[in-house]
Amino acid sequence: MSEYDPQSDHPEPHLPTVRDALEPYLAATESGPYAKLSISVPESLLRTVREVADETGTSVSGVVAAALRRLVDEVEQAKLDAALEADREENLAWARATAPMDALLLADVEW
Repeated sequence: MSEYDPQSDHPEPHLPTVRDALEPYLAATESGPYAKLSISVPESLLRTVREVADETGTSVSGVVAAALRRLVDEVEQAKLDAALEADREENLAWARATAPMDALLLADVEW
């Protein structure tokens, strides 16, 4: 007989980190040309960016670029999702509007 271990039934959830969120984007390489950019950020954000850069062996510029790539991808995905949702609503409205006529046409079909 084994003892009940509440830990075994409820494994620790994996909480995403900044590194996890940027991982797919950190590996992306782009050929130049590159442009220099001077930005001001809160010191706490800069500390986080430097920590991620140290953890991943990436430059601060690489981490910032990865974060920007991720942001752009998320915005583009949100636009696509919104367009698909609008299309879905339009298709449903069309299907509902034509359903009575479709039913009449199908009633006359010899199967």
